[in-house]
Amino acid sequence: MRFTFALLVALFATLSSPGFADSAKPRVAVVVSSHGTPERENLGYDLEELAQAYLVLHRNGVTVDLISPKGGALLVHTKKDDLAYMQDFKNNTPALTQLAATIASADADAGDYDAVLVIGGNGAMFDLPTHAATTAFLTSFAAHGKPVAAVCHGPAALVNVKLADGSFLVAGKRVNSFTNLEEQAFGGDVIDELPFLLEDELKARGAVYVKNAPMLPYVAVDGKLITAQNPMAVPDAAEALLVQLGVTPAARTDFKDEATMKLVQEARTAGAYLIDVALKKEPELYDLNYLALYGFYSYKLASGQDAKRLELEIMQAVGRHFDHPMYSASLIQALMEQGFTAKAQAEFVSFKTRFPDDENLAALADLVNAAQ
Repeated sequence: MRFTFALLVALFATLSSPGFADSAKPRVAVVVSSHGTPERENLGYDLEELAQAYLVLHRNGVTVDLISPKGGALLVHTKKDDLAYMQDFKNNTPALTQLAATIASADADAGDYDAVLVIGGNGAMFDLPTHAATTAFLTSFAAHGKPVAAVCHGPAALVNVKLADGSFLVAGKRVNSFTNLEEQAFGGDVIDELPFLLEDELKARGAVYVKNAPMLPYVAVDGKLITAQNPMAVPDAAEALLVQLGVTPAARTDFKDEATMKLVQEARTAGAYLIDVALKKEPELYDLNYLALYGFYSYKLASGQDAKRLELEIMQAVGRHFDHPMYSASLIQALMEQGFTAKAQAEFVSFKTRFPDDENLAALADLVNAAQ
């Protein structure tokens, strides 16, 4: 008994030692596109997605390595450097050093990692699906039953990944990605150059495609496969990956863009008044520009009368907090289209006072007066 107890004490001492803790630390390969150039930065990886996913993993004690098809240095833009999380990513993690010397897919060994996460951005559509070493690297994770996660355009990297029986990894699985509607609404600068539409390609591979409304977060988890619809879902996808790794995600404050779209999601279900309440109580948690972006596009993208009425309610709620002539003009047009003539006229009276020199004033006047 004494001998057994002594062994247990020695074992516990080993488990609690710093060396053991380091060796047990989960390690995740994060794959990013090499496709972007200084002239076509919009055809590269999405730095915001990378930053948010990286921070979630890093803050939960996960070791992250950055893998790209070509390896070496990747472009790092400064467009979002005013955001606190971007400063945290750049200054308080090893990320910039790693981005200056990413590991080439051909040199990466899937056996060194517990899971893989593929970042989106338009570039993911170009090099990740057709780069043989990248496909082989991802295939190894699937073959060994390790978690595979991909966000936004990232699932493009999975379209040619096959299992040992020759079937596609995504076949018969619930899969999510940047949708056709989102591509058509927000990908106008590149859509004609894309080799395929991701939603269509995943369906062609046999995926059971699931999705949320445009711009709203959604994460699909099917066994070891995790896929996320758009940038707003990236942090949640990273947390879903943590759970797959046996890590309990630490409490955190949502990133502003993430929190904003979660607010919209809740308001669509429980009532648009929630937007007013949230912006009254804690306006610093949300991004008005993202709210306006949603309000401006969601009504136009909605299909069917009920959906349009729902999005119009959200649009009106956002309009109470966001003052811009383009947004207000779009709101007036939507109100008229849905037959809310009196509300449209009242909005137009306010519009004339707020934007007396706007170029759309005459056209809006004709639209509103035609209903009188």
